[in-house]
Amino acid sequence: MQRLKPIHAVILPILLAVPGVALGQQQDVEAIEDRLGQYEARFNAGDAEAVAELFSDDVTYYDALGQVHEGRDAVEQLCRGNFEAGFTDMTIDTVEIEVFGDTAYDIARYTVSGPGGNQLEGHHLAILAKEGDEWMVQRTLVNALPPEPPAQ
Repeated sequence: MQRLKPIHAVILPILLAVPGVALGQQQDVEAIEDRLGQYEARFNAGDAEAVAELFSDDVTYYDALGQVHEGRDAVEQLCRGNFEAGFTDMTIDTVEIEVFGDTAYDIARYTVSGPGGNQLEGHHLAILAKEGDEWMVQRTLVNALPPEPPAQ
């Protein structure tokens, strides 16, 4: 007759494993939040090359005007053009981050000062993949809220 294991011998390993999964995911969420902070800092420093380094080599970037930019070099050129046009002072607020193993997505709200000092805002959705120890943006979609009409 086969002897059954005591219940704690079955349950304890399960309970010990679950926090490890949650801790690992929490570390990944924090790493992605850190990447969003890096994006904000690099953008505000006006460093297009440093911003582009947060994206994978084969990223596809869908901008707020509906244009598609393929590859890290295209993202760098987009950033450079935004800086030359007068975009500055970005803030990013995380809305949601979900991690699924080595893949994740984040949704964030941003505000940025546009040409002439107008405040613009919108959201982005990014799909990320873990490459080595770094979370790299694979795809991103950005929208922009229309500006408020002038008071009459």
